[in-house]
Amino acid sequence: MPDIHDEMLSGNLIFLTSALSRQLSREADEAFAAVGLSTSHALLLMLAQRNPGIQPGSLAEALSLKPSTITRLVQKIERRGLVWRKSKGRATAVICTEEGEKLAEQLEETWERVLNQIKEQLGERYVEVLSEMIEKAMEELV
Repeated sequence: MPDIHDEMLSGNLIFLTSALSRQLSREADEAFAAVGLSTSHALLLMLAQRNPGIQPGSLAEALSLKPSTITRLVQKIERRGLVWRKSKGRATAVICTEEGEKLAEQLEETWERVLNQIKEQLGERYVEVLSEMIEKAMEELV
């Protein structure tokens, strides 16, 4: 791994946020691998469970993903019998199946466990402040 103190990398927001994202994603992906889902699939399923009938566009906005990516994610969990799509005219709704509802509840527990591990490693206040700063930056960059 390159020396993080290299002047090209030190203080480089793009490099640092990407590296942090990869590290945190790796931890979450390992946790969700037990049920055969990626972090993106798990988050999508949890959002569908919390928001019955959510539209793909809303999922794309919430997860900061392209609509085409959402389509692929939904197709995969639909093939697994976790959601189904209901179309009315041009509108499509994503709805959890009974199996998806049950799994989403398990995923919520897994998600909490992952977040708690990160809070233990970094400190709860640090995670809170960092999350607030990232959210603010995302709002400003839109």
